[in-house]
Amino acid sequence: MQEKIFRYPGFFFQSRTLRRYPKPVAAHLLGYVGEVDDKIISEKPYYQMGDYIGISGVEAAYEDYLRGQKGVSIYTVDVHNRIVGHFAGGVLDTTPTLGNDLVLGIDLELQEYGENLMKNKIGSIVAIDPSTGEILMIVNSPTYDPNLLVGRVRAKNYHKLLFASGKPLFNRAIMSKYPPGSTFKMANGMIGLQEGVIQPSSAFPCAGGYHFGGIKVGCHSHSSPLDLVHAVQNSCNAYFCNVFRRIIDNPKYNSTLEGFNVWREYMLSMGFGRKLGSDQPHELSGNIPTPEYYDKYFGKNRWKSLTIISLSIGQGEIGITPLQLANYGATIANRGWYYIPHIIREIKGLPEIPEKYRQKQYTKISKENYEYMVEGMELAVTGGTARIAQLDSIIVCAKTGTAQNPGKDHSIFLSFAPKNNPKIAIAVIVENGGFGATYAGPIASLCMEKYLTDTIKRPDLELRMMNANLLKPEPKKANDAQN
Repeated sequence: MQEKIFRYPGFFFQSRTLRRYPKPVAAHLLGYVGEVDDKIISEKPYYQMGDYIGISGVEAAYEDYLRGQKGVSIYTVDVHNRIVGHFAGGVLDTTPTLGNDLVLGIDLELQEYGENLMKNKIGSIVAIDPSTGEILMIVNSPTYDPNLLVGRVRAKNYHKLLFASGKPLFNRAIMSKYPPGSTFKMANGMIGLQEGVIQPSSAFPCAGGYHFGGIKVGCHSHSSPLDLVHAVQNSCNAYFCNVFRRIIDNPKYNSTLEGFNVWREYMLSMGFGRKLGSDQPHELSGNIPTPEYYDKYFGKNRWKSLTIISLSIGQGEIGITPLQLANYGATIANRGWYYIPHIIREIKGLPEIPEKYRQKQYTKISKENYEYMVEGMELAVTGGTARIAQLDSIIVCAKTGTAQNPGKDHSIFLSFAPKNNPKIAIAVIVENGGFGATYAGPIASLCMEKYLTDTIKRPDLELRMMNANLLKPEPKKANDAQN
C-alpha cells in the first residue's frame, strides 16, 4: 500500500499505539479507550476527530497524565501541495510530549487469583491495604478479556458484551447496591456505644429473634443473653434490633426524625450513602435512606424506629457497593480512619500522588469503640460464624453476612488481617450464594491466605470454590416437574 499511496493525494498513513494486555485480567479496573465524538470535542477542544480518549477505568481516570501533549508541525507546500519545508523555519512547531507512566497498587497475582475463584459466579471482590488505601484487587464477575476492546474489533466486541448474559461490562464493584446484611451490625453497635445508649457490657436476650407486638426479626440458635462483643461473634439479630431502637428513640432527641438524622450522619461519616471519591470513574454512592423517603412512603410523622427495624441488621432500604464494604473493613482495621481508596501508587515524573489520597479520613466514632468490634470479629473467626477464615499463625478478624434478596440470598463476607498492623481488608459478595460462610467466606479467606503467605494450604477448599458453578440452573425435582 505504501508503494501505491502516491496515487491518492491527500491520503497518508499514520501510526498509533494500541494497548496490549499480556494477561486477560482486571478489565474493569484498567478500562478502555475509544475514539472521541462530537460531544467530547465540544466539551474538550484539545481533542480532534480521530483522537482517542480513555472511556472507563484507569484509562479515563488518568487520561490527562497518560495522553501527554500533542506536537504540531506546520509545513510550507508548493502549488502541487508538496511539502517543501517547515513554515518559518519551524519556529511555530512544538515537540510532542510523552504521557506519564503509572504504577498501580494492584497485586497482579492476587487479581488473577480472585478472578479465577469468581468464575461462574456473579459478584465482586475488593481488597484494600488499610495502611495506604491502595486497592489491591478489584474483581468483577462475570468479566471479559480487555484485549477484546482494543483496535478495530472494539465496536463489534463491545456490542456483543453489552448484551451478553450476566452483563460483563457492568462494574459491580463500584456501581452495584447490595444490602450489607449482618456485616452492618458493627456500624450500629459502634453508634450505640458512641451515643451512650449501650455499654460494652449491655446484654439483651434473644428468644429466636427480636419480638415486639406483631413484629418478629428471626435469629439462629445461640446462647442468650449476650453482651456486645459476643453479639458480634454470634451475629445476634435481636441484640442489634435493641441497639438500633435505642439510637433512634434516644430521649435526648426530640423526635424519631432527629434521632434518625443523627444515626444517618454517623453512617455517612463511615463512607456509606455517598461516593468515597476513589479514582475509579463512575463510582456510585449506594444508599442510606433519607427521612424524606420514609415521609413519602409512610407519611410524615407516621414512622418510628420499629417501622424501619430492618436497618438494624443491614436490610431494608440500605444499599452499599463492594468498594464501600471493603473500605468499611479497612476503617475498622485502622480503628476509625481510612484513606480514600485508590488504584494509583505512583505517577512517574511527579513527586506524589494527588493529595486527597494522602489525607486520613476520620469517622465520628472514637477509636476505643472500634476495639470492641475488632474483638468481636476475632471471636467470630475463632469460635463464631466466620470460622472458615482461620489462617495458621495469623489472627484474622471477620464477619459473615447473608443478605435477603428476591430469590436466593446473597453471600457476603468482610474481613481483615492481621488483627494488628493489618495488611489487607477484603469484602466479597457472591450473588445468590446463600449464607456468608458458604461462598463469600471461603473466597475471602483463600485470597487473604494467598496475599499474606503466598501459598495455599487448603487445596481442597480452593478446588471446590474454583469449580463451583452458580450459573447452572438447578435441576428440577420430580415433584416440580409434576407441578
